[in-house]
Amino acid sequence: MPDPLPQFLLVTPPLDDPAAAGDALAGALDGLLTGLGDPLEYGLSVLLLRDGALDDDAHLERATPLLVRAQAAGVAVLFENRVGLVEPSGGDGVHLSLGEKPGAVKALRRQLGEGVILGAACGASRHAAMLAGEEGADYVAFGALDGSEATDPDLVDWWARSMTPPLVVCGAGDPAAVRSYAEAGADFIALNADMWLHVDNPLAAFTGLAKAAGHNL
Repeated sequence: MPDPLPQFLLVTPPLDDPAAAGDALAGALDGLLTGLGDPLEYGLSVLLLRDGALDDDAHLERATPLLVRAQAAGVAVLFENRVGLVEPSGGDGVHLSLGEKPGAVKALRRQLGEGVILGAACGASRHAAMLAGEEGADYVAFGALDGSEATDPDLVDWWARSMTPPLVVCGAGDPAAVRSYAEAGADFIALNADMWLHVDNPLAAFTGLAKAAGHNL
């Protein structure tokens, strides 16, 4: 059987960014999801809400319309680092920037339980990724969510051949990079805001990325 095609993890700007204020970001997300019809057919399965400097109440206020719209379309929603907002928001999980902290994932898995998605951002560290996987992370992520740190495709290939937990690859900058990561064996490809939000035609841009990943549209 052929390997499953990679899914997409759609990344918002930090929620304290002016682009996330008011209805602008929610409107952009709604336009993309409406245009796709069934996002899962295009491989869009996760929305990641970036952290920022807002307090929890303000962060949740900005997050809620995005969460409601995404979940209504069958897309899971993760908070970056805001563990305490997952339960009150009805979110699906958390994406944690932990670095190499032995025991951290294990402790959070115990705190959150098995029904909450727990992902671990590991930069470019193989050791941190292996540790997170051993401690119960549902996925590990290489690279940077803002696209500033791309992932070496050789690192993706090594993980895909050697390890079990799903891999999220950050740092793709164009369809060619998406294709490269898909061919290397990435389970999920993170799309930073520059790849879907700050473009002239978000629907066309996303469709092109889905085709580059191998989705037959």
